[in-house]
Amino acid sequence: MYERILVPVDGSDIAYAAADHAFDLATALGADVHVLFVVDESVESMLLSTHSMRTVLESLRERGEEVLATVEERATDAGVEVTTELGHAVQVHTAIVDYCTDHDVDLVVMGTSGREGLEHLLGSTTERVLMASSIPVLAVSPEGILDGSSTTTDEE
Repeated sequence: MYERILVPVDGSDIAYAAADHAFDLATALGADVHVLFVVDESVESMLLSTHSMRTVLESLRERGEEVLATVEERATDAGVEVTTELGHAVQVHTAIVDYCTDHDVDLVVMGTSGREGLEHLLGSTTERVLMASSIPVLAVSPEGILDGSSTTTDEE
């Protein structure tokens, strides 16, 4: 059914939960998992000096490398091999959609936002990926994470 799953991550708890969910799916389906962290280069449009801008971008790159390493550890613990990539873009959602096209991804698994309001119900990046993507997007809810419960239930 699905052969290649993409998990965009940002280091949030919900992104890690989405990755764990993708690992479960990959195990069940025999799918490959790709994990993408996109450095949001829109900070360039901020009124920063060139030095400050470079410092901010370097910090974001380092954070991305740390997040990808954490996801790789979680994948190893789950018995799943992953392909990781650190991307760069001014529009994160566009980088995600482009990655899907370039790597023949057939499912995106990503977290939603725990914030309030219509746009934040899904999270602005998730919402934009849903609107721009031609492939299925599975949005993982933060509900179980926020209240500390499991994302699965056993009915007796």
